Amino acid sequence: MEAEMMALAAMCASSLMGLVLQDLWGWGKKRFVSLLDRGARGEHAAVETELENLRQALLDARRTGDEAAVEAAFAAWAQRFESVLALHPELADRARTVVSETVERSPAPVAFANIVHYVNNVAVLRAMNDYWARCTAAHRMTAMFLSGLPGVGKRTTLRQWLKSHQDALPRDILHADLAPDERGRPADLAAVLERWLDELGVPRQDRPAALDRKAAEVRRLVRRRPTVVLLENVTRLGQVRPLLPDSPSCVLLMTGQQVPPALESLLDFEAVDVSPLEDDHALELLVKVSNSTEHPERLRPIVRQLGGLPLAVRLVAGRLKSPVPGTLEDITARLADRTSRQELLTVDDAPNLPSALEAGYTCLATDAARLYRHLGIMPRVDFQMDTVLALATDGEPSTARHALQELISSRLVEFEGVDTYRLHPLVHDHAVNVAEREVGEAERREVVARIVRHYLHAAESGEAALSSRWRYDPMNVYAEYTRSAAGRNAHAERELGRRRAGLLAAVRLAHDIGLDEEAWRLCQGLWTFYLRTAGHAEWIESHETGLAAARRGPDPMATARMRFQLGFAHLDRWNVEEGDSGRAREHLEAALDLVHPEAPDRSEGERRTESSALEALGLLELKLKRPEYALARLDQAVAALEGVEHPRGLALLAYHRAAAYTALRRHDDAERTLREARERFAALGEGKDIALNIGKSWLRYAEDRRVYGRLDEAVRAADSAVAELPKAESPYNLAVAHLLRGDLHRDLGDSRRAAEDWENARELFTVARSGRADEVRERLDGSAGDHA
Repeated sequence: MEAEMMALAAMCASSLMGLVLQDLWGWGKKRFVSLLDRGARGEHAAVETELENLRQALLDARRTGDEAAVEAAFAAWAQRFESVLALHPELADRARTVVSETVERSPAPVAFANIVHYVNNVAVLRAMNDYWARCTAAHRMTAMFLSGLPGVGKRTTLRQWLKSHQDALPRDILHADLAPDERGRPADLAAVLERWLDELGVPRQDRPAALDRKAAEVRRLVRRRPTVVLLENVTRLGQVRPLLPDSPSCVLLMTGQQVPPALESLLDFEAVDVSPLEDDHALELLVKVSNSTEHPERLRPIVRQLGGLPLAVRLVAGRLKSPVPGTLEDITARLADRTSRQELLTVDDAPNLPSALEAGYTCLATDAARLYRHLGIMPRVDFQMDTVLALATDGEPSTARHALQELISSRLVEFEGVDTYRLHPLVHDHAVNVAEREVGEAERREVVARIVRHYLHAAESGEAALSSRWRYDPMNVYAEYTRSAAGRNAHAERELGRRRAGLLAAVRLAHDIGLDEEAWRLCQGLWTFYLRTAGHAEWIESHETGLAAARRGPDPMATARMRFQLGFAHLDRWNVEEGDSGRAREHLEAALDLVHPEAPDRSEGERRTESSALEALGLLELKLKRPEYALARLDQAVAALEGVEHPRGLALLAYHRAAAYTALRRHDDAERTLREARERFAALGEGKDIALNIGKSWLRYAEDRRVYGRLDEAVRAADSAVAELPKAESPYNLAVAHLLRGDLHRDLGDSRRAAEDWENARELFTVARSGRADEVRERLDGSAGDHA
């Protein structure tokens, strides 16, 4: 069975088991029944009974702490889905849809309640409850900072508290891990805010460029939308300042080793110290997690050496699950000897926790130990089952799945949610050390290459599903991706979003190991994703790395494409403080130089790149309000496409040229080019994107007629936009059309029709989660007297 289908089967099992612990069970059960039911008489009821039995068994296992039963159920259902997909490969798209919908509806991974065992100081949770109750009664924001040693269980305590109050807390969760990456670089706050704006559903047209304005927009949204904000691994005041909400309906939870100095100057918060476990609690946790039948007193000497750190206890508990005789005695001896304990477990230096980690690692089977080492070579990012399969060296997916299951059972890997796994940062540090100790250079390079190729496949297949645009493709990979991408557009953006940290890290890995072609191809594959999500910080960072890689290679076209895409990223962000206009111009003009505009017999790719760079330069001049220069660049872009079959490009150029003509008061030319644009778009066929472009062309024509002073013609053009844009299923753009038509009716003195359009615009902007709803509300409030 191919690896991709194997990963899909594991994702189905993960999704199904995750639903058991959520309120979504009834919703999800119907979808899994329809997936598993092949239509035979009576099978539907049988499948439903099976799923209900699974749910009851998992709930019982959770109540009794029987992790072995949970692991066995996962393995059995993964195999069940493998069998179904092997017999009925046509179900793959349906399975992807079910998994994708489950991912979308499930809580954020950090809040996923997969904690089978929790033992801790009751006073911690009581203090959190009391403070939350006081803040709620006083109608002010609840803010708490959980501090304590690394490995003491701050994150688990936070998740346990969220789980225990899930019915009363806001369902929306914004999460950021502010720990430095494996290279020691601090978290990029702009990237965090861009990701939050995307998660909050803010239309990309409304997303500001500057950091402070991004932060203000997030705060504005959560004032109206109760939200839990989770900030982990906080160390400095500057990290949290842009990320703080200011709404009484929000709950702010922070974690770190210690509270940053002067945090109280920013907000009122409760400092909650998460202390190490008392010996009796640590012993209870050890017994429950290990499921040991040993007398508790035989385990007490181990507990006394672990410093009350739940992470260490869980890791040793995983080691105790080993059926090898003498395991208990071996661990007890190693921890009791002061010399070995100081070498392997320095309680005073808790961040290393080597003893518990070594104990977990040394008992792993060969395949699981190899996977653990390879995860240490990977960057410290959440990963999915398909990533594990990519790391498999024997080509057998079932081996990789069993290896992952062993790491989960040994507490070295955490199950975060639907097909999402992670290594605790301290565990990852240990895995890195093990990899450096035991993995040779040749094997390391091969593992890195497999990681890069895995993420390259994810990026390029996702790009093919998201866009039909032209790509520079000397390897001719997009033809196959395009054929297999049919129907996956709806899920591609979400799947890329789940892997975004890994994709960005893969660009850096490819550059560092000298896989220069893979580095720039990864960037090209992420273009549409970054464009749609307005992920400018990651877009620019990745493409700067991709450009450096391309410049090392022998292919000037690769460099030209990176220059163009990086220039467009700066153009799209348009942050004056960051000097985006100058940076965009620099990269776009460099792209032009690389495709030799004056040279004869150029390739189609060179002419397309020349046209794209000129088009972007034209848009830059429009933003700078220099329409004559813009028009010159856009005309050059049209000329560059002479002899090239690119109907969509010519339609877009006509659309852009019309804006320059309007600014130059050349209204007849604007009318002509917009008619050309609509005809060219219509000739492309049907679809939401085509309807959107046609509708926007009518909008641009309405704006031109308004500037021209022909308001009746402008209204008719706006009517056409309002008629066309529902086909695009874009509430935001339809709202813009109603807003413009309302303004036109007001200019014509028809206040009743103006108010009707504005009300429609307000409702649509609200659906689109756009702040422009307030702008429309002001119009409605101002016109209220006209109807009195």
